[in-house]
Amino acid sequence: MRTPFSQITITPKRLIRSIYSQTSSSSFIPKPLNLYSQSPLIRSHPQSRNTSFASALDITNEEQNGSLNDALKPDDFLFWPNFFTNEECKVLTEMALWKLDRIDTSLKRRRKGRFTPKLDDEAENTDEIQKLFDREYGFEEGHYDSVIHQYRETLLSSLPPSPSSSLTSSLIKLYSLLPDLPIDNLKQEEIPPKGTITHLLHLSPKGEILPHVDNLQASGKFICGVSLGSERTLRLQSKDKDKKEGWDVRLGNGSVYLQRDSIRYNYEHSILPYDSEGSVWDGEQLKPGHRISIMIRDTPKRPAEL
Repeated sequence: MRTPFSQITITPKRLIRSIYSQTSSSSFIPKPLNLYSQSPLIRSHPQSRNTSFASALDITNEEQNGSLNDALKPDDFLFWPNFFTNEECKVLTEMALWKLDRIDTSLKRRRKGRFTPKLDDEAENTDEIQKLFDREYGFEEGHYDSVIHQYRETLLSSLPPSPSSSLTSSLIKLYSLLPDLPIDNLKQEEIPPKGTITHLLHLSPKGEILPHVDNLQASGKFICGVSLGSERTLRLQSKDKDKKEGWDVRLGNGSVYLQRDSIRYNYEHSILPYDSEGSVWDGEQLKPGHRISIMIRDTPKRPAEL
């Protein structure tokens, strides 16, 4: 009997287990979505096409392990829409802003408390994360490779002095998702863990990330991304322009995605600007705001040539 592709069970390493001892016994990694999941947060692109690869086909396990090995597998992209709680999002955002501000000597900023982002009444009452962006930042107009616009960035090499238990446990929770890395029983002083690169990226409300595939020499086989702050649309588009295959994923505050294998190497990813057609969901435009992403990559086997 054939099994519908959308019902294939996805069980990456360490996904079905308790995350870490610091949390309550009921804390487990939730089951992720994939690009074939029936979810209002994931849609095919172009939207006129509602099938891709074998998403509309019934396939056997033999076919899954054989003919699709070189194509897109369900666990090439995993998505946890509400991985972090609001409180965890807050401590992670505060940590990222602390780190970004420490190395941010070129930006024009007013004193804390003299500037607050403009929010509508609903957002003012509900979005505590946006209130953390309380300075007038001077964003870089363009990245050296012209991919990122209106941004600030830095690497996370160490934690703030005397980090809270909430921050530490949130980061351990995040790093526990990473595949094929020996990070069980990770300790505070081991964050970020060896074999990983953790990158902090602050995107302004006018910022965007153009379609690209991450440098294969400078990073490894997977990319894990955390979204903090305002919603954005992640677009995945095949590098093969003849295929016109792709998806849009609605990245909300506290969501996490993991991309690897076919998605990592054969699909460009981008963060769409708010005035893009892809930033309309359920007939409504996403509300502009600041967004911080925590990007984790495994280090390549051989360092990139300088």
